This record gives sequence, structure tokens and C-alpha cells, in this order.
Amino acid sequence: MKHPYKQFVQLQLLMMALTVLIGTMALINANRTLALLTCFTLALSFAFEGIVELKKRHTFLFAQQILRAFVIIIFTCYLYF
Repeated sequence: MKHPYKQFVQLQLLMMALTVLIGTMALINANRTLALLTCFTLALSFAFEGIVELKKRHTFLFAQQILRAFVIIIFTCYLYF
């Protein structure tokens, strides 16, 4: 039986892999735009993990992950712009 949140777990893993890949490219090229994109993909990874927790009916863990993603996005935008 397929889990109802399997696609969100796969999206989370994809975002983590993209974070590592883009982060490495940002460090090598010293590119601020890629560094911003790295932070956004990391925040998306946390958001997808939060959605998985919501599907499992763990509302506190969901709120924790969504808040973590929100804080990363807000402070990254503040520092970038």
C-alpha cells in the first residue's frame, strides 16, 4: 500500500539534494543568487517535511517545521535585499 505522504517525502529528499548541489555551486562560483536559491530550497525541504508531519497528524512538529522554513525565508530575504 502506498503511503499518502510518500510524494512529500520524495519532494523533501529532492529539495535536500538540490540544496547540496546548488550550495556547492554557490560556494565554488561565489554567487549570491545561488546562495539565495540554496536557502530557498532548504526552506522548501523543511516545508515538505512539515507537510509530512501534518499528514501524520503531528501538528506540533508541523508547526515547528513551517516556522523554521518561514524564518529562513524571512531572514534570507532581509540579508539579501
